[in-house]
Amino acid sequence: MPTSQILSGDSKLYLICDGETCAARGISLSDFVTGAISGGVKIIQYRHKGISAEAYAQNLAPLVKNASAAGVSVIVNDHAGVAEHLRLPLHLGQEDVLPDTLTVPYGRSTHSLSELETALSAHPSPDYIALGTMFPSGTKTGVATNRNLVEEYIRLTDLPLVLIGGITLDNARDLRQSERIFYAVIGDAFRFGATAAGIEKYARLWLP
Repeated sequence: MPTSQILSGDSKLYLICDGETCAARGISLSDFVTGAISGGVKIIQYRHKGISAEAYAQNLAPLVKNASAAGVSVIVNDHAGVAEHLRLPLHLGQEDVLPDTLTVPYGRSTHSLSELETALSAHPSPDYIALGTMFPSGTKTGVATNRNLVEEYIRLTDLPLVLIGGITLDNARDLRQSERIFYAVIGDAFRFGATAAGIEKYARLWLP
């Protein structure tokens, strides 16, 4: 398997700190990330739809400061300019434009074999591929489940694979297991409450 510049650590949890979900649950972004770090998470994507790149960067700065001190990678969602400016890894959706001058490592979401082919042929090449959605998801309404594509993806690329969409501690056991598969989680992270302690408790359950 190619060495990933982004995905690492003993935990297979690819934790998404979603700004809209945190606001709805009543937890600050800082408390969410603090809890995740304390729980052993090594990969956190900060996702926040519907805000400007400037607001996103302002929210991101203190999260990166805390995470970097703990050796935790923070992945920028969508905002390529922010990722480049801060020298952080980037995650792009299947319809996001890939700058041909991008110099930071990035991952790409896909939902079909044709999107996978497009992602794999891109320049620069992705560091990892994400496949969704595994289960019905509140943040991916209207997207068909694609669990049947996991084996095909494994065959077609040796890149690390992040499975996304409705994943929980419980149903992750029903998904393909591999040293190069990671599991993206948003809502299930709050099963022990919307507090730093609750996020920490949840994250620890993903440690081997």
